[in-house]
Amino acid sequence: MPTSSHRPSHRTTLVATLIASGCSLAGSALATQGTFPHGYGVKSEGMGGAGIALAQDGLAGATNPAGMVEVGNRLDLGAAFLKVDNGSRFGSTRFDGSADKSLYVIPQLGANRMLDDASAIGLSVVGNGVGTAYRHSDDIGGLRGPRSELKQMVATASYARKLDEANAIGAGLVLARQVLTIHGPGGLGLPEGRDESYGAGVRLGWTGHLGFGLSLGAAYASRIRMSRMDEFRGLLAEHGDLDVPANYGAGIAWRIGATTLAVDYLRIEWSDVRSLGNPGVTSADGPPGSREGPGFGWRDQSVWRVGIAHAVTDALTLRAGYNHGTKLLDPRDGFLGVLAPSANRRHATLGASYALAKGTELSVAYARSFKETVHGQGPAPDGITDLYMGQHWLSVAYGVRF
Repeated sequence: MPTSSHRPSHRTTLVATLIASGCSLAGSALATQGTFPHGYGVKSEGMGGAGIALAQDGLAGATNPAGMVEVGNRLDLGAAFLKVDNGSRFGSTRFDGSADKSLYVIPQLGANRMLDDASAIGLSVVGNGVGTAYRHSDDIGGLRGPRSELKQMVATASYARKLDEANAIGAGLVLARQVLTIHGPGGLGLPEGRDESYGAGVRLGWTGHLGFGLSLGAAYASRIRMSRMDEFRGLLAEHGDLDVPANYGAGIAWRIGATTLAVDYLRIEWSDVRSLGNPGVTSADGPPGSREGPGFGWRDQSVWRVGIAHAVTDALTLRAGYNHGTKLLDPRDGFLGVLAPSANRRHATLGASYALAKGTELSVAYARSFKETVHGQGPAPDGITDLYMGQHWLSVAYGVRF
């Protein structure tokens, strides 16, 4: 990195990049695949996140808007309670990134209205983002007591229509808001406080029924272009830009009597967002805030989601699933990951729904994201930084059909 008099020193650049990039992602990076959770909607969560070809509630529009024409008139309200175990090892010292806060609440809402037998409009609202909270006394490579939180709310307003008895298509306008709060770097003369940004994108989908209980689905979500965060324009790559990456996938579901099997494949293009995909401190080609400034070195990711549901009775349905993503973190870029230790990528899930009074139901899901560690490689500081993450998710939702 340049060290001329009109630019930050190497040490200041290093710490500034850590704070800006790491803190801005810390909340969402505690999700199960980068900034994404393992699934949307409690029923899908119980099946490992599978849902591209299997719409089950009003949150389906957040995965595949075409599925909203399958769920009927309904309202779903829920929340996920996320307990994290994350942190880092810098040199020979281990630091607990959930020392001061380890439990987060993430809301979700889904609503759908059938316009006629062949079309529907819906709204699917999901929340992403939690945070990282080291002890106030921690000193990690010159960063003292770092704390950060990123809150994201993503809403998909969708329209779905059946083309015929077998096929349906859907389109959604995606609106997003994210709020970033940073505390801790003020002692180094670096920014702390709060900033927010807004953005929009589109989500498209298709579902098809092939007969014999077999269904297919495909979905695409464009990159959500977020407005720049002026508070961090000299720190985040591309002058404060932090977009939500494009993603696409396909799924299959097979209903056999009272049992349904579902499999999804999802591809997430993390590397297209420079604040995420640019190389880390030791490899970046530009100063913080520039187009080539340091990032996380996140790799594009492939995710497999497999689930099963079985209707035990007319009232009770049980679910289970498994979710597996390819490695996201590059071990050569570990230092920035102190505040975004997304090492976990394997998840086992369980779930259930129980019908209550007529037209109402209660659904629950549990997900265990197994604790994993990524060991730093290469020169310091990246090479002496190990990152770890594990999670417990408990989600509850109340659904009403009308």
